[in-house]
Amino acid sequence: MYISWKFIEWSPFERRLRREGEEFDQIHGVDTTRNRGAEWAADIDSVNWAEGTGYEATPPNTVRRSVQLLQIDYEKYIFIDLGSGKGRVMLVASEFAFKECIGIEYAPDLHEIAVKNIEAYRSDKQRCGVIRSYCDDAVVFPLPETPLVLFFAHPFGEVVLDNFLKNVQRSLRENPRKIYIIYYDPICSEQFLNAGFTQIASQSLSARQFLPKFFYTRLSWFELNTFRNRLGKEFVIYENRLN
Repeated sequence: MYISWKFIEWSPFERRLRREGEEFDQIHGVDTTRNRGAEWAADIDSVNWAEGTGYEATPPNTVRRSVQLLQIDYEKYIFIDLGSGKGRVMLVASEFAFKECIGIEYAPDLHEIAVKNIEAYRSDKQRCGVIRSYCDDAVVFPLPETPLVLFFAHPFGEVVLDNFLKNVQRSLRENPRKIYIIYYDPICSEQFLNAGFTQIASQSLSARQFLPKFFYTRLSWFELNTFRNRLGKEFVIYENRLN
C-alpha cells in the first residue's frame, strides 16, 4: 500500500498539481499548500471531530474549471467552501464576481491561517470584494438566505454530510432558492442525490494519471473509496430543482 501511494504521489499528474499550488502561493503571497492529516482533529471542540478528513488543498485550476461550468450570474450568489482549511478555494473563487466568498473551517489554527491569507492575498483577477473565513462547524452554520454555490472537497464523512444536507433541505423549505453544489473528490455522491439534488455536470480523471490498470483491477485493497473516486471523477456538480 505504501509503495502504491508513492506511485500516486510522484506521478506526473500529482507533481503538476503540487507545482500549481506552490506557484499560486508564491504569486499571491499566501500559504495554502502544505497538507495535514486528520490526527489533529481530536483537539477540536465539536461533536463532529471524528468525521474530519484532514486538510488537502484543492488545485486552483480545478476550482476555476468547476465554477466556470456553472454559467450563472455570479453577482446573485454567495460562494461557500465547507471545510475551507487555509482558504485557497475561496481565494480562487474570488476571481469570479460572487456577492461574497465564504469559508467555514472548524479547526482554529487552520482558520487563523486562512484569515492571514485573506489579508495578504492580492490578485489582479479578483472580482469579489468580500472574502471571509468563519471558525465554525458546517453542520450548525446558518446558511445565508440567498442563492448559493456550495463547494465540498470531501471535508467530512457520511454522518456529518447527512446532517449538513438535512440542514440544507430545511433551509430550502423555509426559503426556496437556487443552490449549486460542487463536490471535489466525490466519495459520497449518492447522498447528494438522495437529498434531492440533480447531477448536471462532472469532470473525469484518466486512470493513466495514477496507476497501471493491472493494480487497481486485480488487487482488492485498491478498492478503497479514495482510489475508486479519484480514478473516476475529479468533481461533480449538482443543483436543486425549483418548483
